[in-house]
Amino acid sequence: MDLAEDLASEVLQARADTVLVVGVGDEEHGDDGVGPLVVQLVEKAVGQDSSSCAFKTLDAGRAPELETWRIRELDPDLVLFIDAVDFGCAAGDVALLKPEQLRASGFDTHRAPLRLTMQYVESELGAKCRLIAIQPRDVRLGSEMCAEVRSAAESVASLIADIFKLQDLKTPDGSEL
Repeated sequence: MDLAEDLASEVLQARADTVLVVGVGDEEHGDDGVGPLVVQLVEKAVGQDSSSCAFKTLDAGRAPELETWRIRELDPDLVLFIDAVDFGCAAGDVALLKPEQLRASGFDTHRAPLRLTMQYVESELGAKCRLIAIQPRDVRLGSEMCAEVRSAAESVASLIADIFKLQDLKTPDGSEL
């Protein structure tokens, strides 16, 4: 399967109204701002009105572990984290990852490993977590987001918006109309 099929499968398996898209990253560090950018683009694409959407969004910035209380309040069935992750591919490449596919130890320049936050959300809140990882080129302070990562952000946001339009066609019990 490809990214679109894998992501659609994850979202469409979730209970209606319980999908949370969480952008992770720091916009002052170039490509690391891709998570918040995707959240902004998704909100713009669907005309985000949290009272009527079949999903919620959250910009967790550089410290998603500090937003677990908000995630708990939103009570999602599925949490889609979006972040810049170096997985050894070309800038702008995208992968859908499970928590166990991420490194388990160490800290990067601005937070504890996302894997720990994802595992916490899964074990304590019972929500399934996935990471939409986008390969960065440059995450130095003051750098600009590269064209490949910006293009990937636009594609991912469009894909998410399209999938959520399908999600809106589900009934409250999660069955298709």
